[in-house]
Formats: sequence, C-alpha cells, structure tokens
Amino acid sequence: MKPFTLRTTLTLSYTAILALLLGLISVVYYHALSLQLDAEATDELSELTSAMHTYLRFDQGNAELAFDRNDADQVAFVERASRFYQVFEIATGRLVQQSAAMAPLGLHYTPTEVQAFRDRTRQIDITTDQGRIRLSNSLLTPAPGETYLLQVGVRLQAIDVALDQFLEFLLWGAPVVLLVSIVAGRWMAGRALKPLAELAAASRAIDVTALTRRVPVRGAGDELDAVALAINDTLGRLERAIADMKQFSTALAHELRTPLAALRGETELALMEARSPEDYQRGLASQIEEFDRLTRLINQLLTLARAEAGEIPLARAPVDLGALATTVVQSLEPVSRARDLTLTCESDAGVVITGDAGWLERLLLNLIDNAIKFTPRDGRIVVRVVGHGGSALVEVKDTGIGIGPESVPHIFERFYQADVSRSSESGGVGLGLSLARWIADRHGAVIDVASAPGLGSTFSVRFAR
Repeated sequence: MKPFTLRTTLTLSYTAILALLLGLISVVYYHALSLQLDAEATDELSELTSAMHTYLRFDQGNAELAFDRNDADQVAFVERASRFYQVFEIATGRLVQQSAAMAPLGLHYTPTEVQAFRDRTRQIDITTDQGRIRLSNSLLTPAPGETYLLQVGVRLQAIDVALDQFLEFLLWGAPVVLLVSIVAGRWMAGRALKPLAELAAASRAIDVTALTRRVPVRGAGDELDAVALAINDTLGRLERAIADMKQFSTALAHELRTPLAALRGETELALMEARSPEDYQRGLASQIEEFDRLTRLINQLLTLARAEAGEIPLARAPVDLGALATTVVQSLEPVSRARDLTLTCESDAGVVITGDAGWLERLLLNLIDNAIKFTPRDGRIVVRVVGHGGSALVEVKDTGIGIGPESVPHIFERFYQADVSRSSESGGVGLGLSLARWIADRHGAVIDVASAPGLGSTFSVRFAR
C-alpha cells in the first residue's frame, strides 16, 4: 500500500481532529440544550401550578376558576394554566373537575391510584397520542377534612421538536463542515508545505560537484528556516569533509609514491648492471629503510583510523602529568643529545588529571618528537607542566624554525606539512600532530600552537582537572 503524502496526512489529521471536536461539542450542546429546555418546562409547570392554586375555588365538592374576566392578561394566563388540568377528591378518588384538553388523554385513575399520588407529588412525564405531557401533582386543602389532588400539565412537544430539529441540523451540518474542512485543510496544507517543496527542489539541485551552493533561507525565522539552516550546516560539514578526503587522498598518494619510486629505482638499477656483494647489501639496506618508512606510515594510518572510529578505548585513572612528562623527557634525551639539542622538563608537583596514561604518554612523545625534528642543532626544548586551579597546562616550547601564519590553522590536519622538503628529511608524514589532537580531544583538552618563522613554536595542551 502506497503511503500517504505529508499533505494528505495533515489534511486527514486536521479533519479527524475537527470531527472529534465537532462530535464532542455536538453531544455537549445537545445535552445542554435538552437540560435547558427541560428546566424551562419544569419552571413553567411550577408557575402554572402555583397559579391554579390561586384561582381554584371549591364549593360543596365542586371546583371552579375564579378570576377577573375583564383583565385580558389575567384571562390569557389562566387559559394557559388551565389548558391541561384535573382535580380528584383524595378520599373517594372522584374526578371533580377536568379541562376540555385533558379529557381526550384518557388519564383516569382508580381511588387507589389517586391515593398513591398523595404520597408522591413530584412531576411526571407521560406519553399520549398527542405527544409527551409533563404533569405536576399537588394537594389542595380548601377546608378542614377536604383534600384534593390537582394535576396540571404542559405539553413537551415544542421541546421534542426543537431537539429533533437541532439533531437534524447536526446530522446534516456536520458532514458539510467536514467536507469544507477537508477542502480548506488540503489547500492550507499545500500552501504551508509549498516552501518545503521548494526547499526539497533546491536541495536536489545540489550534488557533490556543487557543494558550495546553499538552499535559500526565507528569513521568516520559522521552523522551515530552521530546516534550511540545518541543511546548509550539513552541506558545509559535507563540503569540509570531502575537501579533507581529497586532501587526504592527495597526501597519501604523495607519501606512498616517494618510497615506492625509490624502491623501484633501486631495484631497476640492481637489475641493469652487475654489482658487488657490498653494493647489493647497501642497496638492500636502503630498501629496508624505505620499507620501514612505509610500515610506519601504514601503522600510523591504522592507529589514527581506529582511534577516530572509536575502536580504541581509553582508560580513566589518575595520572600525574609532571611525573609522566619527566619520564618521557628522560627517554628522549639520548635522541636530543644526538642532535646537539638541550631537552629539559619543568614541572609543578601534584598536577594530577584523570585519563589514559598510555595515550597521554604518546601525546607528549609526538609533541616532543615534533620539536626535536624541527629544531636546528644547539637548539633548546623545554617541557613545562603547570597547575592552574581547576586546569592543568602542558607546554612544549622549542627554538626551532617555527611555522608560518598560513600553516598554523592546518598544522593538526592529517598529512599536512608546512615544508615538504623539511618533513621528508626528518622522516615525518604529517600524522603525529593529528593523533595528538585526537588524544587531546578524547581527554576533553584543548590543544593549540603559537609559532612564528625563526622564533620557534610553543604547543600547549590545557586539561580540565
């Protein structure tokens, strides 16, 4: 079954809600109208009964109406009050008086039934050939020892007609209202969804070759503008991600091409001419160096890929940054001395954070190794660990050749090398600082660099404690 479109779904939803509300309101209004009309009939009957008590006179067992027949208003009121009435003598059950309109209704009672009305003088509804009639039962005692039952009635036909007409109006009017609501709701849904359709069309026009384009924002500040802004943000992230992928592919191809070209050249040279065993050994040693470079590159790529994919869990334990930095500096001192560099560590006591000691050690190794690679002979590298209240700061400062301002924003990107020839000489592939940033991010730290050409570089990592 083909699913409904959003426009149809909205229209059906609006109509269903309206139908439910209309049905509920109709039931409430019908019930309220019924109660109101019923209450008015009850009040009218009570008023007429009180009037009959006033105008009825008894003389020797006979009843008659006494009123001013010259008063037109009084005459009209008494005629209305006495249209349906009858009087019974309680003691004998005898019918004393009955109106002309009451006689055809056939309301004849036995003495026992008349006696029963004495004990229940409430109003009752009866159904006759002329429709429903409401009767009031009340007692009259014109003289000691005389008790009469007075029944006064009003017809309920007007109430029944009014309720029937109202119900008929609901039964005919509700479908018309729902039909109009379907048409109007579909038109309103189409009008409301038109900007969304335009947004979808604009989105479909953007492909991988045109990621610089953006969907239009109407400026209304509504939910559709929020969707458009979210799509534009996603396109921006996608554009950056594809740019990173292109840069990564180019850099990876470059890094792989150099050692492979060297390996092929040395192999072709060995095949072209006869060489002494010593020359073959030197050639094989050179090839092993290229293999080692390829192995390091692949291992670093695998480590970084696994790290960014979340496949490498991090431990959470107290780590003394000062002690860790001291250990790392001591392990790298032979390397720095071999390059005639001075490597020192300055640390405050008790700078403890929560993290993974192994990955934090690798972070320091990458930063210090980077400083060693790009610091000329007789240079100086200082590692500082300082505690600042709720944070801990690790700095690796060198007197190296520095980084140009155009390269600083990209220094932590994969395979980025500010000076390719310099990096090739140092054996770097541009992955160490990317891994360092990942380690810092996973520890909730902020890594940054301050550098200028010829003035050295300072890498800082600030941890929350």
